[in-house]
Amino acid sequence: MSIHRRSGLLSREGLACLLGLFALCPVARAQPAETVAAPVPVMTLEAAVHYALENNPALAALRQQHGIAAARVVIADTYPFNPILENRIQGAEGPHSAGITNRVPLEHILVWEVEWRHQGHFRREGAAAALSRTDWEIAYQEQTLAIQVIRAYVTLLYRQEKLRLIEETVSFNQRLVDDLRKLVVAGRPPADQIVAETEVLDTLDLVGAAQEAVTAARQDLYRALGIVTGPFEIEGSLELPPTPWDPAALTELAVTRRADLQARRQAVAEAEANLHLVTANRFGNPSVGPAYTYDPTGVNFIGAQINLPLPLVNTHRGDILEARAEKAQAAFLLRQADVNVRQDVASALARLDAAERRTGVIRSKILPQLREALDSLQKSFMAGRQGADLPRLIDVRRKVLRARDSYLDALWSGRQARADLLAAIGEPVLGLCTPLPQP
Repeated sequence: MSIHRRSGLLSREGLACLLGLFALCPVARAQPAETVAAPVPVMTLEAAVHYALENNPALAALRQQHGIAAARVVIADTYPFNPILENRIQGAEGPHSAGITNRVPLEHILVWEVEWRHQGHFRREGAAAALSRTDWEIAYQEQTLAIQVIRAYVTLLYRQEKLRLIEETVSFNQRLVDDLRKLVVAGRPPADQIVAETEVLDTLDLVGAAQEAVTAARQDLYRALGIVTGPFEIEGSLELPPTPWDPAALTELAVTRRADLQARRQAVAEAEANLHLVTANRFGNPSVGPAYTYDPTGVNFIGAQINLPLPLVNTHRGDILEARAEKAQAAFLLRQADVNVRQDVASALARLDAAERRTGVIRSKILPQLREALDSLQKSFMAGRQGADLPRLIDVRRKVLRARDSYLDALWSGRQARADLLAAIGEPVLGLCTPLPQP
């Protein structure tokens, strides 16, 4: 069963938020200039995933594959051959000695090709496996889209936090310029003010680059949602509490829930049913039915007709070899998919552990010590103590900025690794609002 049947419909809060996105634009244009603008709605991560699963046009098109596969089940349930009625009407002419008493001889034959090697059973098995495989493939694309939305949402949060960090740095540098202007008036050399002003100019370019990154991340989120634009903001935090993981339990969870792995299993069943069908068809099917003849002498013949194909030239050996190779290929692809699932879980856990350890070191050791050093140096600089000059203050401030930037990078890497883990176990909805529960 595909994930869109398990996921359900949008939550009431998410639906209300999404309806508000497209209702606000015309209302805002109709309001007078002096009217206070309505607040921009906030789309949560859960609402974003639900919206994408319900409205992404690429996913909607892919879901039509279910209808195609279901139609093929109906085709497989329908007997593939129709009866053939052959009628022959002739005119009989000849000498009197021929004894012709019927000038219009007739011949009627009704034959029907009969599947006698259980082909219908194998055909229905293959169609059912193909339908199940299609549903699992749709579920895998739904899982992939959900992970794509989570990644895009988290990346936008990350870019916004980076922009806020740079803007905070610009604000700090501007306050430093203002403070230095006062000190210059009090007799401090103007060179420090010039250095501080150049630092402000240098960070202004960083703001522009960060804004570009935010715009690109927002467009990626729009693409994942399946929309062109949307008047909404996002909310959330990059920080999540570390969770102890059980690799063995997560691996078993992934083996049972990964939709692409389930699709590979159904592909093996489909290939096996196709091999049985091709093997059963190698000798062909007989056509049987009643036959009636009314000859020129007025004699009636009633009997049966049997047509048997003779597999002398074509025994369908190539078709059988092809079906066997396809079955073997499907089995190897299943084995590879199983290995990939286990590798995905191990890789995601390793990346997550490394990111959490890096985050912990920056948060508990590097940032506190750098902030303490910055506060001490800033107080000494404002007091005019010897050795506490502006270049040293700017250098320490840059180190704090780099540390906070590295902290955001580590948080983002951890969230991406968590998304990898959700994708690896095949249950992206488990990590929408709360940390992934221990299985």
